[in-house]
Amino acid sequence: MNYDTKYECRYHKEDVFLPEDQVTEEEKDYIRDILYKEDLQYIFGLNQIDDANPFLLFNTLIPQLYKQVQSSPELCKIMYDAACHHLFSEDKETGLCVLFSFDYLHLTHDCIRSYLEYRTIDKKAFEQLSLKIKSV
Repeated sequence: MNYDTKYECRYHKEDVFLPEDQVTEEEKDYIRDILYKEDLQYIFGLNQIDDANPFLLFNTLIPQLYKQVQSSPELCKIMYDAACHHLFSEDKETGLCVLFSFDYLHLTHDCIRSYLEYRTIDKKAFEQLSLKIKSV
């Protein structure tokens, strides 16, 4: 697995749209969805994300990533919280899948990349992610 720790997520940023852009909210949602899929694609080094076949991501790549991050107490806590809050599960690997959903990807990526690069968690991103899990 080739997790790109240098990649910056774009889908959630305000500057994706300029003030003079003439797009509806529905069009913005559509564009953000495409950007989210591209972000996932680049983070995991995939050629494309196929809506009809997400199995490579969820059955292969995320389990491989889980093996790399399961030694982090902070990430284990956040994965557990995501699984419990959204799926009434205690399975941390399932929680990691939840953390790669649209609502959490940018914060999850910040936490994971800091762990993979420095073996420490970005505290600001961790706190924001914890709060967001509880609020969604």
